[in-house]
Amino acid sequence: MPTADALSTSVVVVGLNAALQKRFVLPQGANLVPGNVHRAAECETGVGGKGQDVGVAMSCLLKQEQQASDDKVLLAQFLGRGPEGDAVSDTLKSNFGLSDALTVRNAAPLRTCTTIVGADEATELVETSGEVTKSEMEELQSKVEELTGKGGKADCVCIMGSMPPGCAEDTYADLTTRLAGKESLVLIDSVIGLEPLLDALSSIYAEGDNPKTGGAVLKLNAAELCKLAGVSKSGEAERVTLEELTASTKGFVAKFTKAIGALDYLCITDGKWPGYLVEVPESSSSSFETWRLPAVDLSDKGTLFPIGAGDTVAAGTLSAWQYLHHHSGEGFFGVVPSKVGKHLSEKRAQWSEGTSSSEEKGFEMATAFAFGLSCGSASCLKQENSVFDVDDAVAFFGNMPKPLTNQ
Repeated sequence: MPTADALSTSVVVVGLNAALQKRFVLPQGANLVPGNVHRAAECETGVGGKGQDVGVAMSCLLKQEQQASDDKVLLAQFLGRGPEGDAVSDTLKSNFGLSDALTVRNAAPLRTCTTIVGADEATELVETSGEVTKSEMEELQSKVEELTGKGGKADCVCIMGSMPPGCAEDTYADLTTRLAGKESLVLIDSVIGLEPLLDALSSIYAEGDNPKTGGAVLKLNAAELCKLAGVSKSGEAERVTLEELTASTKGFVAKFTKAIGALDYLCITDGKWPGYLVEVPESSSSSFETWRLPAVDLSDKGTLFPIGAGDTVAAGTLSAWQYLHHHSGEGFFGVVPSKVGKHLSEKRAQWSEGTSSSEEKGFEMATAFAFGLSCGSASCLKQENSVFDVDDAVAFFGNMPKPLTNQ
């Protein structure tokens, strides 16, 4: 196990496209009507951006046992100079205890994202991002090299969302190559620059004679997977069918051939419908395993705040995967608190009982993804992006039945 003061114990979240988040909450029972004048019942500002949401969600887990988060979760990000960037930087440090060791304050002003929260739905207004210059990207690369030079490769890497203008298509591939090794766990929640990123991961895992001990997963929603694979989905509001899921997985592997050797699983969300863990097949014609994870029913919870829920799924999944991968034990250095870790270990043992050794790996990942889905559901109950009550997530997770395979 790595020493506790090295980068090799840290989660590095690559979230290059940060934002200042504004929430405009409509009066109780009201919904947005285009063309009408709307007065807010409440307004507030906070942190936005997919990578930043992951950092916020992980800080909720760390706070459960008052763990220090400044070296356990690092955000690689660009924060524009000016009041918006200052506000996000201050909030990340003071409210969530997140380090700025991999933060670059770039010249372009930080974008603002506005969420209009109604009784039945939320509408997101997203501003364009300012351009990142070559020298600003080189500054981030230098910061990464300095940390990896001192502490080794990161234990976990999380690639989140879009990139601001000025970033090359292979930016995520470049940063992942600098940050990840054969022992790293990598979660990707982005389809930007996916092809070079998969190529980079394949090269990392193939390098040298030693087998990889880490792994990588791609988290995306069912509509994204179908679109990438060129498969028609029955409708955005309808749940994905097993036939669509099978066709899109095979189509994805046929289109992104480097996924074989780079990815172990696809973690597929589908809104209020069940999620799926899908084994990446060895070829587009190979058979593969799927695990269907039930959705949490939030229909009786009143007004929901879904912005950032998908990012919270990513945070919970990677944190749980980190815990289960290292088999916990004394001196565990990761994000998940010991109380939550105990639930994870028990659920994994329960779900994998009677399975073969080859199936155990799948149920380990299914356990991690189930916890992530529970965290995402819990975050829908809180107004602030990706903030959640860990006890809510544990309760949702505890009530989840064993995933159904190949159904």
